[in-house]
Amino acid sequence: MNSKTRRIILYLIILFFILITPVIILYSLGYSFDWQQQKIVLTGGLYIKSTPKKATVYINDKPKKETPVFIKRLTPKYYQIKVTKEGFHEWSKKLKIESKLVTEVKNIVLIPVNPEIKIINEKIPDNFLLKEYISEKNITSDDIFYIHKPSYILYKTDEINSFQEQISLTPLPENQEYEIIVSSNQQISVLSNNKQLYILNKETRSFELIKENIQQAQFSYDNEKLLYYTPNEIWIYYLNNNNQQDKKTGEYELITRLSQKIGQAIWYETNQHIIFLVNQKIKIIELDSRDKKNIVDIIKIDAQEIAYSEKNRILYLTKNEKLLGISLE
Repeated sequence: MNSKTRRIILYLIILFFILITPVIILYSLGYSFDWQQQKIVLTGGLYIKSTPKKATVYINDKPKKETPVFIKRLTPKYYQIKVTKEGFHEWSKKLKIESKLVTEVKNIVLIPVNPEIKIINEKIPDNFLLKEYISEKNITSDDIFYIHKPSYILYKTDEINSFQEQISLTPLPENQEYEIIVSSNQQISVLSNNKQLYILNKETRSFELIKENIQQAQFSYDNEKLLYYTPNEIWIYYLNNNNQQDKKTGEYELITRLSQKIGQAIWYETNQHIIFLVNQKIKIIELDSRDKKNIVDIIKIDAQEIAYSEKNRILYLTKNEKLLGISLE
């Protein structure tokens, strides 16, 4: 090889490095070439986590990896995401990937197609209360709350009535009966027999009306939300925005509206899903309102009452004097 050939090879190598170096730098900074738009764009990422794990993630119908997974270097645009696992209903949603941001979906719950039903008790007594059967309690102390009459002021005491502490400063409407609903951190809501739902403002120590025509209410396990439902609608009242970046304290959100009557609605353990009873079916719906809310039929059964045990991770239901249990895993 003569000197001229060697110089040509050297110049070509130098030219190659001059051309490839900016590409390497741009790639390391997260840039990629968008062939559809025919331009260089700054990419984003997608993080997917599901229960159960090891579910296959599809992006625009192309299989990628199994959950949990972080997928990098996605060009900014909308993608159709699908998560599947054999024996479970699939989850899907159209999500937007933005430059320099990671789009997260951390609360995917895949529901078994044929969940196993176990008989817990063949014949429950006439005075059986499913809420009392569930071992964990919303109230983690010995405190007892009651509404004093005729003042209709809320007080707190204990099992032996060793003290009386006034909780509310202003009275509730008179001549009504109230169900007191207490969260594990002692946030308090009351539901009147004429179906008016109130929340206690801890700062003013007065009850504020949330909604009317309410069938029942329940605090979430993380104490950040209050679930309540009318005959045809399921709602959430946000108590604080610690983990809800797009929600404000005191904000209301309609989760779903149905033509059939809602028999019951309760929290699932994720605090991001609601299980409800409607039209002889038990369903579960997610709170994630990006694109559509995924809603799945858990089982078709004419249940009288449902309750979820966070401790046992079992969905309990009563039917024809029987107590049944369903695992959603």
